[in-house]
Amino acid sequence: MKSKVESVPELPGVYLFKDRDGNVIYVGKAKSLKRRLLNHLSATNPSDKSYKIVSSSCDFDYIVVKSEREALKLEAELIKTYLPRFNVLLKDDKSYPFLVITDEEFPTVKIVRKKDDVSGEKFGPFIPPKIARQLKELLHKTFKLRKCKELKKRNKPCLQYYIERCTAPCCGYVGKKEYRNQVKGALSFLKGNVKELIKELHSKIEEAAEKLEFERAASLRDQLLAIKEVYQRSSYLFDEFPNCDIFYLEEKKGLFNGVKLTVRNGIIYGKESFTFDPVDPWDEELLEELFNYGEEKISSEVVGTIWLKNNYSCFELPDRIFTNFKSLDSRYKTEDIPESILTLVKKNRKFERARLNLEKLREEYESVFYDFFPNRVEVFDISTLQGEATVGSCVVWENGEFVKSDYRRYRVRSVDGVNDYASMEEVLNRRFKRIKSGEVRAPDLVLVDGGVGQLNVAVRVRDSLNLDFRVFSIAKKEELVFTDDGEIIETKKYPLLFRFFTSLRDEAHRFAISYNRKVREREMLRSSFDGIKGLGVKRKTLIERFYPDLRELSMATIEELRRIGIPKNVAEEVIKRAREVFGGRDES
Repeated sequence: MKSKVESVPELPGVYLFKDRDGNVIYVGKAKSLKRRLLNHLSATNPSDKSYKIVSSSCDFDYIVVKSEREALKLEAELIKTYLPRFNVLLKDDKSYPFLVITDEEFPTVKIVRKKDDVSGEKFGPFIPPKIARQLKELLHKTFKLRKCKELKKRNKPCLQYYIERCTAPCCGYVGKKEYRNQVKGALSFLKGNVKELIKELHSKIEEAAEKLEFERAASLRDQLLAIKEVYQRSSYLFDEFPNCDIFYLEEKKGLFNGVKLTVRNGIIYGKESFTFDPVDPWDEELLEELFNYGEEKISSEVVGTIWLKNNYSCFELPDRIFTNFKSLDSRYKTEDIPESILTLVKKNRKFERARLNLEKLREEYESVFYDFFPNRVEVFDISTLQGEATVGSCVVWENGEFVKSDYRRYRVRSVDGVNDYASMEEVLNRRFKRIKSGEVRAPDLVLVDGGVGQLNVAVRVRDSLNLDFRVFSIAKKEELVFTDDGEIIETKKYPLLFRFFTSLRDEAHRFAISYNRKVREREMLRSSFDGIKGLGVKRKTLIERFYPDLRELSMATIEELRRIGIPKNVAEEVIKRAREVFGGRDES
């Protein structure tokens, strides 16, 4: 489980711990799935709940969602479904509250626990429940919907009218049409049509002001301010498809692999990854089981929705199970399926596929090197042009992806001419000293571009600072990896390792070359301007800031340089020099 958690994304979602029989024993939610699971797995006190959960588990699964709010909803539903033995809360039959705009002549807003308690348009569930209460009060305050349980005719309005929380339909102070506009505003607010509602309120305020109805304009203005300040949407997951099985499939070399999300009552109940051969009779039976196909297993309300990444035309697919880019239920068309659902399914598939690929790479790495797979790798390369503008690059790979925020570039200053070993030593010394001081997190592996010579340099610098991570080097042509314990690995014999190490090396090389080019262009820019009268350090810096690329400067006009503060005679000479470098034409 510790190796599996490294591929878990730092996104909101729900996780499920399972025992050896596959039974769910604990369901939890997290703002960051990876961090929460790492906390569970790092528990060492036998009396801690996390320790007991992990020690009783053999595996875990997770479902990525869009927000913490949806994680809360999904956690509650999964606990009620599986009744895990380590979950104490949320096992009762209470459900989270809904808001209902009642179906009456003069509607009001009510809080209900079950969707069929009251007839009307429903919204929710709301987690925590206090949000429903707060939102109900906001609706009364903003849209002045009546608060009484039953509407009875009165001669005199209640207190709610005098504190401006109701328009008193009980006394006939408001007509049906005007009251329906209040209800329409409340519905738009709950449905999230805020832009349309705000636009409509602006129009009504202007109309009221033109008619000198200042009290009505002030009331509408208060609604507008309340909506902008307090609006907080809590939408039910998958409103359009509350009961469906969602599949995202990818075809490669005649095989399908993908992920299935099971949605019931608008909530994701589970996720399952699978692979199958569509022309294998045995796999076809498994596929039917996976899709819950058959009248005895699936109700008429359930929609089996399938997306395929690629058109599949090699073989005839069994129509009674699924058809290409269509749903099992003909009532729904593919174009009707919300993009938000497809995005969520793809996101789960993406992380599942990345996890599987990383696990395969981990297995191959550990079988070849007889060592633990590195979770964090730092890769170094040197770039120079005949000893000019020598630079170094450091790129960082962690848990399956490059961490660009941790990239660093180095200008080599202590080395004259072409000396790859000395340049690498300077860069590694500067980086490793920061690791030693604790300013930078230590990697599990350092990979340097080069052969045995570069490897020896890296090992020497590492040992001089008493650091304990591993060091490898990779040679370009043969794609050999040299290790710090004397092994030589031909990566071409191992497809996953070959792709892994070459991608690391190529990214470091790209980053180094781009910096080398930038440094050379900057130096060329400076040297090209030497001797121009009236062009001092400040004006050179100004030109470099607006025109960091010499080619771009060669295409500039005198007027453009004058706008940034360069005098006309100086601008003429600067542009002339720039065009001489690139063989450009003089300005006509």
